[in-house]
Amino acid sequence: MKKLAIIGAQWGDEGKGKIVNYFSSHYDYIIRFSGGANAGHTIYYNGKKYVNHLLPSISPETESIGILSKGMALDLGQVIVELETMETDFSGISKRFIIDEEAFLVLPYHKEEDAILESMRKKPIGTTKKGMGPSFADKVSRENIRVCDLYDPETLYERLGNILYLKNKIYGDKLNCDVDAVYQGVLEQFATLRQMGVQFTSAASLYEELQSKKVLFEGAQGIMLDIDSGTYPYVTSSQTTAHGSFTVDMTLTEEDTVMGVVKAYTTRVGEGEFPTELPEEEGEVLRRLGNEFGATTGRNRRVGWLDLPQLRYAIRKSKLNSIVITKGDILNQYDEVKVCVAYEVDGKTVDMPFIANDFRRAKPIYKTLPGWNDVFDLNFLKYITFMEQELGVDVSYVSYGPKTEEMMSKKDYIMHIHG
Repeated sequence: MKKLAIIGAQWGDEGKGKIVNYFSSHYDYIIRFSGGANAGHTIYYNGKKYVNHLLPSISPETESIGILSKGMALDLGQVIVELETMETDFSGISKRFIIDEEAFLVLPYHKEEDAILESMRKKPIGTTKKGMGPSFADKVSRENIRVCDLYDPETLYERLGNILYLKNKIYGDKLNCDVDAVYQGVLEQFATLRQMGVQFTSAASLYEELQSKKVLFEGAQGIMLDIDSGTYPYVTSSQTTAHGSFTVDMTLTEEDTVMGVVKAYTTRVGEGEFPTELPEEEGEVLRRLGNEFGATTGRNRRVGWLDLPQLRYAIRKSKLNSIVITKGDILNQYDEVKVCVAYEVDGKTVDMPFIANDFRRAKPIYKTLPGWNDVFDLNFLKYITFMEQELGVDVSYVSYGPKTEEMMSKKDYIMHIHG
């Protein structure tokens, strides 16, 4: 069965939650395969706004199932908060979520570590302090707890004791986490989720079921924040490319759709390279127009013009074969807009960096295009066409507002063009 992966093609915050929600009603399973509570997906149901950080963006009006896979790092307390919010309007929806038993946890001491390490850095990375980095670090160093460990309280207590013994040796009195409190807290959260009807199973056990179903993979953050391919060290701690689908023992083929969500301009939260970033005064205007403030932290997003070399890099790294463009309406009333078409790197003109470090030395080369009055203006279609010609990938859908229904296929969109 053909699969769909929806991936952020820039530095995150492209509007993936809405796009996933738009398509989710046509899919049986929506699988969130990476990240954690450091991501925020804003979606609208019946005119009401919901900001979920962990829950897959399933459609409440259908029978679709959401899976939180082992590629994530899960804060069970945050899962409860999000489910309680959804239950208020959609009673019983908790039963439509599955948590992979092999998923690793974010525990209270991970959040403390995150804040401690960030405060100690000579140059902070700009983390969300949600505990992601320490949780994934513990995963790699074999010091973390998985959901399946919660079934054996005696072994869990012993392992937590060993983990916190080591961490107290490292951090001394800076870490304020008691073994008993962590132990009781996580077991209570586990019990609460089970009482709410959340299912716990291994994704591996669903393998045969998923082969015959329509499956949508929901990415978190953006390709430029990928731990392997992003602008390291200013990245997240998990895979953000479509290759993260392997966390449920599935792979994407050339027959599947890997859809990159692209904002009509570019934004980034936190530190790190950003070649097309606008000067502060000019950037503040666009930030206000686009309401560019982080869904997770509320931090100001840095803003800049559309960056085609960066998108070419993203297309190669995640094998994107389709694009959805969002927030073109934010640029309404601009007399002209700029698009970065190439970089100057060490005195040479390049169409696309080959490694992420090249972004540090990149100086943007711009082309100026005419602006538009609204996204159904002919000039915005020309903007889209220019993108397609430069990138070699079609824009298949156009989003023209924050609501889920404010989106249409490019074919339908062209029928509404005026001027």
